[in-house]
Amino acid sequence: MGSTVRQEPAPAAERGGDMPDQERVVAWIVEFLAETLDVAPHEIDPATPLDHLGVDSATTLVICARLREELGLHVRPREVLDNYSADALARYLAGPRTSEV
Repeated sequence: MGSTVRQEPAPAAERGGDMPDQERVVAWIVEFLAETLDVAPHEIDPATPLDHLGVDSATTLVICARLREELGLHVRPREVLDNYSADALARYLAGPRTSEV
């Protein structure tokens, strides 16, 4: 007769389940950068270093927050900075990772 609290399932990244594939993450990052930089997505080369595209520390924090909200990926700013391009970051995020959150 006690009340039960219904918990929403954790995002796939937390469950260790279906991780987003690399292409999906690259597409998301390119869309985000295009929106942020007010350019067309086809103008963003995923191999270009993020800092060359104008990504600064504030943008890095927004990337982390939005990746968590929209894709369920928990990413630290250092991980974004260490993976210097959309391609490199997507490759890192789509691969196996241990959760430190």
